[in-house]
Amino acid sequence: MKTTEIYLIKNAPQIDGLVFRHFEGESDYLKMLAIYTNLHSVGQYSGETTLNSLNAEFANLSNCDPHDDLIFAEINGQTVAFCRFYWERQISTREYAYAIMFRVDPAWQAKGIEQALIEWGESRGRHYASVLPEGEAGFFLASSREPDQTRFQILVGSGYEIKRYYHSMSRPLTDLPESPLPEGISVRPALPKDYRKIWDAASEAFKDDYEASDPTEEWYQSYISNPNFQPFLWQVAWDVDEVVGSVQNYVSMKENELENRWRGYTEVISVRREWRGRGNAHALICRSMAMFKCLNMDEVALTADTQNPTGAMHLYTNLGYRPYLTQLELQKPVSLEK
Repeated sequence: MKTTEIYLIKNAPQIDGLVFRHFEGESDYLKMLAIYTNLHSVGQYSGETTLNSLNAEFANLSNCDPHDDLIFAEINGQTVAFCRFYWERQISTREYAYAIMFRVDPAWQAKGIEQALIEWGESRGRHYASVLPEGEAGFFLASSREPDQTRFQILVGSGYEIKRYYHSMSRPLTDLPESPLPEGISVRPALPKDYRKIWDAASEAFKDDYEASDPTEEWYQSYISNPNFQPFLWQVAWDVDEVVGSVQNYVSMKENELENRWRGYTEVISVRREWRGRGNAHALICRSMAMFKCLNMDEVALTADTQNPTGAMHLYTNLGYRPYLTQLELQKPVSLEK
């Protein structure tokens, strides 16, 4: 008989039957999926999470100890919330981001569970800040969609402040622009022998981005295991045998079914520094939109950092993308003392 490992939480809310426990492996995926499904039903989640995507994410955790850095809240045996803690060290600033990513079932929101999960996540952050090299140079990191005011106010009440805005943007597949590839640049299918090379090229390109950190092998394994890994839809530009850049397109059939729409995603848009400013990204996105049009999609979408230093927002706006949702990144300074 399985024995549940309990987490002792000092400031847990007084709710009958509430306990916090450790991760119990694959058996937790269905419980997590049920929470995502309930969040979708009240408009707090897009709905693209599946058992396969959870397996890809949690079987390949990076900078996260599955035993100590995952926590689940149960009420009378029903899982109603969970939180994953992980850390990353940013390339540009060498600061650590101590991330606290939590989900709470709509029926149990604003009853003190969120605050308990945040405090638990901060305790994990303080632990790592005390053992990592220069670990005290960092910040706690959390996120909220702009419309989710209950979650946002809880984070603000816990001392978090908005530091970054991300726009989810879309455009209908009508009046499509055209843009030729620069001279000497070609596009060819992404073959299995090229997957790592394309990944490495994108990772190199993203090193210039805000909060970029060094990629890990766990990231790569999660990347190639995810249902949204659909290289047959990618547009990859080459200069002979050098990867210039890519748009790693995908279609989430689960999300389209739930949302009753036909959308393709033009995501992971990258161009390596040597080839920037020549129209490569513009051409690859145009090719992606034309492809999705041929696949009978009605629209395309992406998420963009509004302060991206490469001018990506200007590019997307010029291509007809418009915001439909804003994601907020919130931060709080790390203190080793509670």
